Amino acid sequence: MKAVWNVSTVGIPWMDMSPDGSLSAVVDDEGAILYLVKPDGTSVSFDLKRNDAVRPIVSGVAVLNGKAYVAGTYQNFAGLRIYSWNGLVSEEKHGWSGSIGEEIVRSPSGNHMCYRADNKLFCDGKRIQLDYNILSVSDSGLVVLSTGDRSIVLGEGRELFSLNTNSALAYKDRVLASEDGKLRIYSSNGELQAEKEGYTFDRTILLRWTLIPSEKYIFWHEAFENTHVLAWNLSEVGELPGFPYFANENFVVTGKDDVLHCYSLKDLHEVWSVERNDIGYVRLSDDEKVLLVSGETGGFYLYTAESIS
Repeated sequence: MKAVWNVSTVGIPWMDMSPDGSLSAVVDDEGAILYLVKPDGTSVSFDLKRNDAVRPIVSGVAVLNGKAYVAGTYQNFAGLRIYSWNGLVSEEKHGWSGSIGEEIVRSPSGNHMCYRADNKLFCDGKRIQLDYNILSVSDSGLVVLSTGDRSIVLGEGRELFSLNTNSALAYKDRVLASEDGKLRIYSSNGELQAEKEGYTFDRTILLRWTLIPSEKYIFWHEAFENTHVLAWNLSEVGELPGFPYFANENFVVTGKDDVLHCYSLKDLHEVWSVERNDIGYVRLSDDEKVLLVSGETGGFYLYTAESIS
Protein backbone atom coordinates (compact mmCIF):
# COMPACT_ATOMS: atom_id res chain seq x y z
CA MET A 1 0.00 0.00 0.00
CA LYS A 2 1.21 3.50 -0.84
CA ALA A 3 0.23 6.69 1.03
CA VAL A 4 -1.25 9.18 -1.45
CA TRP A 5 -2.71 11.78 0.93
CA ASN A 6 -2.51 12.83 4.57
CA VAL A 7 -3.49 15.69 6.83
CA SER A 8 -2.56 16.55 10.41
CA THR A 9 -5.52 17.37 12.64
CA VAL A 10 -6.42 17.48 16.33
CA GLY A 11 -9.53 16.11 18.01
CA ILE A 12 -11.97 13.26 17.49
CA PRO A 13 -11.07 11.65 14.13
CA TRP A 14 -14.46 11.67 12.42
CA MET A 15 -14.18 9.91 9.04
CA ASP A 16 -15.92 7.66 6.54
CA MET A 17 -15.33 6.18 3.09
CA SER A 18 -17.72 4.88 0.45
CA PRO A 19 -17.67 1.07 0.11
CA ASP A 20 -16.16 1.30 -3.38
CA GLY A 21 -13.42 3.64 -2.13
CA SER A 22 -14.30 6.40 -4.61
CA LEU A 23 -14.77 9.08 -1.94
CA SER A 24 -13.41 9.56 1.56
CA ALA A 25 -14.49 12.22 4.04
CA VAL A 26 -12.53 13.29 7.12
CA VAL A 27 -13.07 16.10 9.59
CA ASP A 28 -10.53 18.35 11.28
CA ASP A 29 -12.44 18.43 14.56
CA GLU A 30 -10.67 21.41 16.11
CA GLY A 31 -10.57 23.45 12.90
CA ALA A 32 -14.07 22.41 11.73
CA ILE A 33 -12.77 21.62 8.24
CA LEU A 34 -14.22 18.87 6.02
CA TYR A 35 -11.85 17.18 3.57
CA LEU A 36 -13.12 15.11 0.64
CA VAL A 37 -10.52 12.87 -0.96
CA LYS A 38 -10.43 10.74 -4.12
CA PRO A 39 -8.37 7.53 -4.44
CA ASP A 40 -5.61 9.29 -6.39
CA GLY A 41 -5.04 11.71 -3.49
CA THR A 42 -6.89 14.66 -5.03
CA SER A 43 -8.74 16.57 -2.33
CA VAL A 44 -10.95 19.56 -1.62
CA SER A 45 -11.76 21.18 1.73
CA PHE A 46 -14.69 23.12 3.14
CA ASP A 47 -15.11 25.30 6.23
CA LEU A 48 -17.97 23.75 8.22
CA LYS A 49 -18.34 26.98 10.16
CA ARG A 50 -19.29 28.85 6.99
CA ASN A 51 -20.72 32.25 8.02
CA ASP A 52 -21.50 31.24 11.60
CA ALA A 53 -20.00 33.23 14.46
CA VAL A 54 -19.15 30.09 16.44
CA ARG A 55 -17.39 26.87 15.51
CA PRO A 56 -19.72 23.88 15.05
CA ILE A 57 -19.43 20.78 17.23
CA VAL A 58 -19.24 17.84 14.83
CA SER A 59 -20.72 14.51 15.98
CA GLY A 60 -20.04 12.33 12.94
CA VAL A 61 -19.77 12.05 9.16
CA ALA A 62 -21.16 9.51 6.70
CA VAL A 63 -20.51 9.11 2.97
CA LEU A 64 -23.52 8.13 0.86
CA ASN A 65 -24.06 8.40 -2.89
CA GLY A 66 -21.08 10.66 -3.49
CA LYS A 67 -21.91 13.09 -0.69
CA ALA A 68 -20.66 13.66 2.86
CA TYR A 69 -23.30 14.07 5.56
CA VAL A 70 -21.81 15.97 8.49
CA ALA A 71 -23.85 15.71 11.69
CA GLY A 72 -23.32 18.40 14.25
CA THR A 73 -24.42 21.29 16.41
CA TYR A 74 -24.24 24.42 14.30
CA GLN A 75 -24.80 28.00 15.43
CA ASN A 76 -28.52 28.14 14.66
CA PHE A 77 -29.55 24.50 14.33
CA ALA A 78 -28.71 20.88 14.98
CA GLY A 79 -28.69 18.44 12.09
CA LEU A 80 -26.75 17.88 8.89
CA ARG A 81 -24.72 19.86 6.44
CA ILE A 82 -24.40 17.87 3.22
CA TYR A 83 -21.46 18.36 0.85
CA SER A 84 -20.54 17.12 -2.60
CA TRP A 85 -17.18 17.57 -4.30
CA ASN A 86 -18.37 21.01 -5.44
CA GLY A 87 -19.41 22.28 -2.02
CA LEU A 88 -22.48 22.59 0.20
CA VAL A 89 -25.50 20.85 -1.31
CA SER A 90 -28.13 21.27 1.41
CA GLU A 91 -28.86 21.34 5.13
CA GLU A 92 -31.26 19.37 7.29
CA LYS A 93 -32.21 21.47 10.28
CA HIS A 94 -33.74 20.15 13.48
CA GLY A 95 -34.23 22.54 16.38
CA TRP A 96 -32.60 25.93 16.59
CA SER A 97 -29.99 27.66 18.72
CA GLY A 98 -29.11 25.46 21.68
CA SER A 99 -30.11 22.21 19.99
CA ILE A 100 -27.65 19.32 19.89
CA GLY A 101 -26.60 17.16 16.94
CA GLU A 102 -25.68 13.83 18.44
CA GLU A 103 -24.68 11.00 16.08
CA ILE A 104 -24.92 9.49 12.61
CA VAL A 105 -24.66 5.80 11.62
CA ARG A 106 -24.97 4.20 8.19
CA SER A 107 -25.26 0.56 7.17
CA PRO A 108 -22.15 -1.06 5.61
CA SER A 109 -23.42 -0.72 2.04
CA GLY A 110 -24.77 2.78 2.64
CA ASN A 111 -28.35 1.94 1.71
CA HIS A 112 -29.67 2.86 5.18
CA MET A 113 -28.74 5.70 7.54
CA CYS A 114 -29.90 6.95 10.94
CA TYR A 115 -28.99 10.08 12.88
CA ARG A 116 -30.08 11.95 16.00
CA ALA A 117 -30.50 15.69 16.41
CA ASP A 118 -32.35 17.83 18.94
CA ASN A 119 -33.51 14.71 20.82
CA LYS A 120 -35.10 13.35 17.64
CA LEU A 121 -34.22 10.15 15.79
CA PHE A 122 -34.38 9.90 11.99
CA CYS A 123 -33.85 6.77 9.90
CA ASP A 124 -33.83 6.97 6.10
CA GLY A 125 -35.37 10.42 6.38
CA LYS A 126 -38.30 9.35 8.56
CA ARG A 127 -38.84 10.43 12.16
CA ILE A 128 -38.75 7.53 14.65
CA GLN A 129 -40.75 8.06 17.85
CA LEU A 130 -37.87 7.10 20.12
CA ASP A 131 -34.86 8.98 21.41
CA TYR A 132 -32.25 6.32 22.09
CA ASN A 133 -28.59 5.92 21.18
CA ILE A 134 -27.93 4.34 17.78
CA LEU A 135 -25.81 1.20 18.09
CA SER A 136 -26.06 -0.31 14.63
CA VAL A 137 -27.83 -0.16 11.26
CA SER A 138 -27.81 -3.18 8.93
CA ASP A 139 -28.09 -3.45 5.15
CA SER A 140 -31.54 -5.04 5.54
CA GLY A 141 -32.75 -2.02 7.52
CA LEU A 142 -32.57 -3.44 11.04
CA VAL A 143 -31.73 -0.73 13.58
CA VAL A 144 -30.42 -1.42 17.08
CA LEU A 145 -30.94 1.31 19.67
CA SER A 146 -29.85 1.37 23.29
CA THR A 147 -31.34 2.93 26.40
CA GLY A 148 -29.73 2.32 29.74
CA ASP A 149 -28.73 -1.35 29.97
CA ARG A 150 -31.11 -2.65 27.30
CA SER A 151 -31.42 -2.59 23.51
CA ILE A 152 -34.37 -2.32 21.15
CA VAL A 153 -34.35 -3.77 17.63
CA LEU A 154 -36.40 -1.95 14.99
CA GLY A 155 -37.49 -3.01 11.52
CA GLU A 156 -39.20 -0.53 9.19
CA GLY A 157 -39.58 1.83 12.13
CA ARG A 158 -41.43 -0.55 14.44
CA GLU A 159 -40.10 -2.41 17.46
CA LEU A 160 -39.38 -6.10 16.77
CA PHE A 161 -37.92 -7.21 20.11
CA SER A 162 -35.71 -6.05 22.98
CA LEU A 163 -32.57 -7.38 24.69
CA ASN A 164 -31.20 -7.14 28.21
CA THR A 165 -27.92 -5.59 27.09
CA ASN A 166 -26.59 -2.42 25.52
CA SER A 167 -23.98 -4.37 23.51
CA ALA A 168 -25.77 -5.49 20.34
CA LEU A 169 -25.13 -5.28 16.60
CA ALA A 170 -27.33 -5.82 13.55
CA TYR A 171 -25.97 -7.68 10.53
CA LYS A 172 -28.37 -8.01 7.61
CA ASP A 173 -31.37 -9.87 9.11
CA ARG A 174 -29.62 -11.04 12.29
CA VAL A 175 -28.66 -9.46 15.61
CA LEU A 176 -25.58 -10.34 17.65
CA ALA A 177 -25.75 -9.60 21.38
CA SER A 178 -23.43 -9.83 24.36
CA GLU A 179 -25.94 -10.96 26.94
CA ASP A 180 -25.78 -12.85 30.26
CA GLY A 181 -22.10 -13.68 29.77
CA LYS A 182 -22.71 -15.17 26.30
CA LEU A 183 -22.47 -14.27 22.64
CA ARG A 184 -25.96 -14.76 21.23
CA ILE A 185 -27.30 -14.60 17.68
CA TYR A 186 -30.95 -13.77 17.08
CA SER A 187 -33.13 -13.76 13.96
CA SER A 188 -35.00 -10.59 13.03
CA ASN A 189 -38.07 -11.83 14.93
CA GLY A 190 -36.08 -12.39 18.13
CA GLU A 191 -35.61 -16.18 17.83
CA LEU A 192 -32.35 -17.38 19.41
CA GLN A 193 -30.28 -19.12 16.73
CA ALA A 194 -26.95 -19.76 18.49
CA GLU A 195 -25.09 -18.88 21.68
CA LYS A 196 -21.65 -19.39 23.17
CA GLU A 197 -20.50 -18.91 26.74
CA GLY A 198 -17.80 -16.33 27.41
CA TYR A 199 -17.55 -14.68 23.99
CA THR A 200 -18.88 -11.36 25.22
CA PHE A 201 -18.15 -8.09 23.41
CA ASP A 202 -18.37 -4.36 24.03
CA ARG A 203 -16.93 -1.08 22.81
CA THR A 204 -13.44 0.21 23.58
CA ILE A 205 -11.76 3.58 23.06
CA LEU A 206 -13.35 5.63 20.26
CA LEU A 207 -16.40 3.32 20.62
CA ARG A 208 -14.80 0.62 18.48
CA TRP A 209 -16.60 -2.72 18.75
CA THR A 210 -14.61 -5.76 19.88
CA LEU A 211 -16.72 -7.91 17.53
CA ILE A 212 -17.31 -7.43 13.80
CA PRO A 213 -19.67 -9.64 11.73
CA SER A 214 -19.31 -10.37 8.02
CA GLU A 215 -21.08 -12.67 5.55
CA LYS A 216 -18.80 -15.64 6.15
CA TYR A 217 -17.19 -15.02 9.55
CA ILE A 218 -17.55 -13.25 12.88
CA PHE A 219 -14.38 -11.62 14.23
CA TRP A 220 -14.21 -11.55 18.04
CA HIS A 221 -11.39 -9.96 20.03
CA GLU A 222 -10.23 -11.55 23.24
CA ALA A 223 -9.09 -8.89 25.70
CA PHE A 224 -5.30 -8.29 25.49
CA GLU A 225 -5.04 -11.16 23.00
CA ASN A 226 -5.82 -11.75 19.31
CA THR A 227 -8.87 -11.92 17.05
CA HIS A 228 -10.76 -15.21 16.98
CA VAL A 229 -12.42 -16.12 13.68
CA LEU A 230 -15.83 -17.74 14.24
CA ALA A 231 -18.29 -19.36 11.86
CA TRP A 232 -21.93 -18.32 12.27
CA ASN A 233 -22.59 -21.51 14.25
CA LEU A 234 -19.99 -20.01 16.67
CA SER A 235 -17.37 -22.70 16.10
CA GLU A 236 -13.79 -21.38 15.92
CA VAL A 237 -12.08 -21.65 12.54
CA GLY A 238 -8.91 -19.61 13.09
CA GLU A 239 -7.08 -16.78 14.79
CA LEU A 240 -5.64 -13.50 13.50
CA PRO A 241 -3.19 -11.12 15.20
CA GLY A 242 -4.36 -8.26 17.37
CA PHE A 243 -7.55 -6.20 17.26
CA PRO A 244 -10.20 -6.28 14.48
CA TYR A 245 -10.48 -2.75 13.12
CA PHE A 246 -12.66 -3.30 10.06
CA ALA A 247 -14.29 -6.00 7.94
CA ASN A 248 -16.37 -6.05 4.79
CA GLU A 249 -17.65 -9.02 2.77
CA ASN A 250 -14.24 -9.75 1.25
CA PHE A 251 -11.52 -8.69 3.69
CA VAL A 252 -10.75 -8.05 7.35
CA VAL A 253 -8.17 -5.65 8.78
CA THR A 254 -6.56 -6.35 12.16
CA GLY A 255 -3.78 -4.54 13.96
CA LYS A 256 -1.01 -5.61 16.31
CA ASP A 257 2.34 -4.09 17.36
CA ASP A 258 1.85 -0.99 15.18
CA VAL A 259 1.11 -3.00 12.03
CA LEU A 260 -2.20 -3.27 10.16
CA HIS A 261 -2.79 -6.61 8.42
CA CYS A 262 -5.36 -7.21 5.68
CA TYR A 263 -6.65 -10.78 5.15
CA SER A 264 -8.79 -12.25 2.39
CA LEU A 265 -11.95 -13.92 3.63
CA LYS A 266 -11.70 -16.58 0.91
CA ASP A 267 -8.95 -18.46 2.75
CA LEU A 268 -7.70 -16.01 5.44
CA HIS A 269 -4.35 -15.44 3.69
CA GLU A 270 -2.63 -12.08 4.24
CA VAL A 271 -3.00 -9.64 1.34
CA TRP A 272 -0.88 -6.75 2.61
CA SER A 273 0.38 -5.05 5.76
CA VAL A 274 0.99 -1.39 6.65
CA GLU A 275 3.04 -0.02 9.53
CA ARG A 276 1.06 2.46 11.65
CA ASN A 277 2.17 3.68 15.08
CA ASP A 278 -1.16 5.35 15.80
CA ILE A 279 -4.46 3.68 14.84
CA GLY A 280 -7.90 5.11 15.50
CA TYR A 281 -10.46 4.24 12.84
CA VAL A 282 -10.00 2.15 9.70
CA ARG A 283 -12.02 1.99 6.48
CA LEU A 284 -11.24 -0.31 3.55
CA SER A 285 -12.82 -0.43 0.11
CA ASP A 286 -14.64 -3.59 -0.95
CA ASP A 287 -11.77 -4.53 -3.29
CA GLU A 288 -9.06 -3.74 -0.62
CA LYS A 289 -7.41 -1.24 -2.99
CA VAL A 290 -8.14 1.89 -0.90
CA LEU A 291 -7.41 2.23 2.82
CA LEU A 292 -8.30 5.17 5.09
CA VAL A 293 -6.74 5.31 8.57
CA SER A 294 -6.93 7.84 11.38
CA GLY A 295 -4.94 8.30 14.55
CA GLU A 296 -6.69 8.11 17.91
CA THR A 297 -6.61 11.89 18.41
CA GLY A 298 -6.58 13.14 14.84
CA GLY A 299 -4.53 12.87 11.70
CA PHE A 300 -5.53 10.90 8.59
CA TYR A 301 -3.80 8.87 5.88
CA LEU A 302 -5.21 7.55 2.61
CA TYR A 303 -3.42 4.60 1.00
CA THR A 304 -3.89 2.87 -2.34
CA ALA A 305 -2.63 -0.51 -3.48
CA GLU A 306 -1.75 0.81 -6.91
CA SER A 307 -1.83 4.00 -8.94
CA ILE A 308 -5.49 4.90 -9.47
CA SER A 309 -6.53 7.50 -12.01
